[in-house]
Amino acid sequence: MENSYKVIKELIDLWEAFENEAQEQHDLLNFSEWLTGQIKEKKVTNTKLESKSQLHYHPETVEYLSKLQPHSRFQEYILRIARFEEFYIRKYLIDLPLNSRLEYLFLFTIENLEKARKTDLINIHLVEYTTGMDTIRRLIKNNLLNELPDEQDKRAKVLILTNEGEEVLYKANRRMDEARNMFLACISPNKWKKTLSVLREINEFHSNIYLNHYDKPFAEISNLMDSLKHLHK
Repeated sequence: MENSYKVIKELIDLWEAFENEAQEQHDLLNFSEWLTGQIKEKKVTNTKLESKSQLHYHPETVEYLSKLQPHSRFQEYILRIARFEEFYIRKYLIDLPLNSRLEYLFLFTIENLEKARKTDLINIHLVEYTTGMDTIRRLIKNNLLNELPDEQDKRAKVLILTNEGEEVLYKANRRMDEARNMFLACISPNKWKKTLSVLREINEFHSNIYLNHYDKPFAEISNLMDSLKHLHK
């Protein structure tokens, strides 16, 4: 009986994947054809199913997280997810002239904006000034970025992609698409999309404080957060 439940659970998971991936009508005929294709591509194998707790390789981590208060656990999950993403991205960019996720993001942002000032990149990605400037200097030194006078403000300069920068970014974008799909493969789009509104609200609240009150002491920031939080409830 237990094995039957496992098979049913696996079928339910496969149906969920079919709904998320397939463009055709979601019926049994199309599902059977989709499943046959998955088996031929060896994406579905006859493997022994394990529970999520069995898959976790470090039980001490589970114990540590379980003992945290909910708000602390929520923040810890966010921090850990960011570290995981950085870990995977380094793997995907290993043989490209990009040393970090931040270097990729700077190139990606400039391509989307067509051009950007140095302070724009630093503020958009919430990095320390020295870290941002060091990153930009590396990208310029590696001939991925070029500086030009700003047509609207002759005293300032803007950054654009070089031809080599465009080529590197094109390769990086393809890998990053694969990395994003892989990173979220453990959870259905219907689930992670539900968290976007919560994360967006947290981001907007703290972005305002970070960008506009960066130099304030802790006591002032604490009072400011206490005043502003009522506007976000």
